[in-house]
Amino acid sequence: MILFILSGCKSLNVLPSKKPIESLKIKRLIDNLEKSKGEISSFRARIKATFVNKKINQSLNINLRIKEDKFLWMSANMLVPIAKLLMTKEKVFFYEKFQKKYYEGDYKFLNSVIGTSFSLQDVQNIFIGNPIDNIKKVKLKRIDNPKYYVLINTSSEKYRSTFFFDTENFRIREQRLLLLGNENSILTIKYPLYQKINGKTVPKKIQITSFIDGDFTSITLEFTRVDYPKELTIPFKIPEGYSKIKL
Repeated sequence: MILFILSGCKSLNVLPSKKPIESLKIKRLIDNLEKSKGEISSFRARIKATFVNKKINQSLNINLRIKEDKFLWMSANMLVPIAKLLMTKEKVFFYEKFQKKYYEGDYKFLNSVIGTSFSLQDVQNIFIGNPIDNIKKVKLKRIDNPKYYVLINTSSEKYRSTFFFDTENFRIREQRLLLLGNENSILTIKYPLYQKINGKTVPKKIQITSFIDGDFTSITLEFTRVDYPKELTIPFKIPEGYSKIKL
């Protein structure tokens, strides 16, 4: 009787299960997904990255720093720094030392080129292990699956995103991004391993693959060190004499 009264006052957590609960409503599922996702305001990591396509098979080390909804900074190294990236809420900056080139542009232009509508928060979510989309603000459809809770975002006319959630801890295991109108373009992000650092569950390994117009690319990210410092610096300055990349 007490449990019945309490359930009318607030939503109860869904108990972990090895199989998806077919009768579970989307709203209640979203409530549990929101409670389980990573809420991290400051994030720093060292990453071993392996990049593979038909022309390149290369490994390098990456330093990653994230301040939630403020910036994402990356420095790629092969014994010495070779490239840096800075994303703020308004712009994207990048330069690489081999060809001495740099890029500077806003999200509106990038999205018009790619055909998406991503933002700084979306990219941050990939590294922390959260859905690219804000699942509370989009139109979702649930798809039956024997292993995962699967939700599809049907809100956008430009792309379709699909999310696969673990039935026991509700953490994301895979997310796919399909560009509508171009069935040959799909991005897949998998989270085969998680780790708990100072009470927070974050990815240990991320596997990113893209198939665009017949070209296949694979990126594997292995997180070798993670912490959550209160203060983060972002050393970034485009060197003089570099030529701008035109998209």
